[in-house]
Amino acid sequence: MIVQRLACGVALLALGAGGATAQLVNGRLTTSFYTFERFDTVGTSRTYARAFQAIQLSAAQGDISLNTYFLGAMNGTNEFGDNGRVRFYNLYLRWANIANMGEFSLGRQAVYAGAGNGSIDGLAARVRLLENSVTVQGYGGSVVKEEFTGVRSNWHDNLSYGGQIVTTALPDARCAVSYMHRKEETDPYWTLRSRDTTFTPLPYYITPLPSEEEVGSVDVSYAYGNTATVYGRYDYDFLAKNTMRGQGAVRVNATPALAVTGEFIYRKPHVSFNSIFAAFTQNSVTEVEGGLEYQWTPLFRVFGKLGSVSYTDDNSLRWSGGIFCNYATISYAGGKGYAGKFQSFNIQGSYPLFDRMVVPTAGVSWVSYKLSMETPRQEALAILAGATVRPVKQFSFDVQGQWMRNKLYNSDMRLQVRLMYWFAERLSLFSGEVKP
Repeated sequence: MIVQRLACGVALLALGAGGATAQLVNGRLTTSFYTFERFDTVGTSRTYARAFQAIQLSAAQGDISLNTYFLGAMNGTNEFGDNGRVRFYNLYLRWANIANMGEFSLGRQAVYAGAGNGSIDGLAARVRLLENSVTVQGYGGSVVKEEFTGVRSNWHDNLSYGGQIVTTALPDARCAVSYMHRKEETDPYWTLRSRDTTFTPLPYYITPLPSEEEVGSVDVSYAYGNTATVYGRYDYDFLAKNTMRGQGAVRVNATPALAVTGEFIYRKPHVSFNSIFAAFTQNSVTEVEGGLEYQWTPLFRVFGKLGSVSYTDDNSLRWSGGIFCNYATISYAGGKGYAGKFQSFNIQGSYPLFDRMVVPTAGVSWVSYKLSMETPRQEALAILAGATVRPVKQFSFDVQGQWMRNKLYNSDMRLQVRLMYWFAERLSLFSGEVKP
């Protein structure tokens, strides 16, 4: 309760200047512990532990809200050279329902806009036009560091911006076009280089150019009643001047119980324009897959899929099938060809007890594979068991154990424990009204 009140108070500082209405504060506190056994030398193992504390918080007053999510992690020992770290995944101020047609947000936030995705330190805006049939979104800001810590000081070499236009004006269809430009600086480093005819290696400080991407995308989806749905997407790399991805998918409900699916994907490796890897030849991959889904009974659903993956001068086949029900899944998958030969079997299930206060889970996975015809066959087996306990609506407790055996580990045991607490309160810190 102390942590809850403290979090509420910090969040509401940003809302104190707004109007005389009450503040709605909601959030989630998640505490996790993870332990595993590590073999440092042959026949000698040690047990390690890690702890995580995540806080997700939102405080709103009217149409203005402050939202944040951050995670703290630390090791039980500092043998990894890490005494602990905090990552801020988002921290932004949002103004919604502007003139009943738009919204604006400022701060660290995640972006999902077609070709554009990732996190930025900057601003984003969205407006709805023509009776909400057209949505225009734009964003711009600094690329967030991989550690999700401080804000970059050099925005010129770490800038990400773009936008997306989405329309539903055509009946039963959604059409979108998007654009993204992203630049991120690369850390400099010292290396040895030969600087003269004696070929004597000397220290040399390398300052690479920032990595850069410029991508455009179009995607369209269409639904013909309850009979069929179609989806297509095309991504183009403006810097490399080639197609990044072409994708198409279709689903036809032949009968109320039987559905036929098909999917096609063409893609090239996503490599930044200024990356050293861009100097190498980039080979495309084409995937074609078809499948059937059958509603055997109201409780059970059966599926089967067969696919082919084509490389530059070779190919692979893959297949999968299984049975789904409300409480369990049984599936089998296999493949052969350039990507190796494998087969896997998986069973997972959960069943709620005591009016969903306790939900035990269990699963078994087995895989057999050969990376090539010359290599020996390898096997891996994994078993998991756990449960979720929710004695009250606001609190839950999860525990899960995992055991695995493969080529590298004869017996690998891991344990994870998680405690979650949700809260929502209506406060009136600045208006003087009495909280009900």
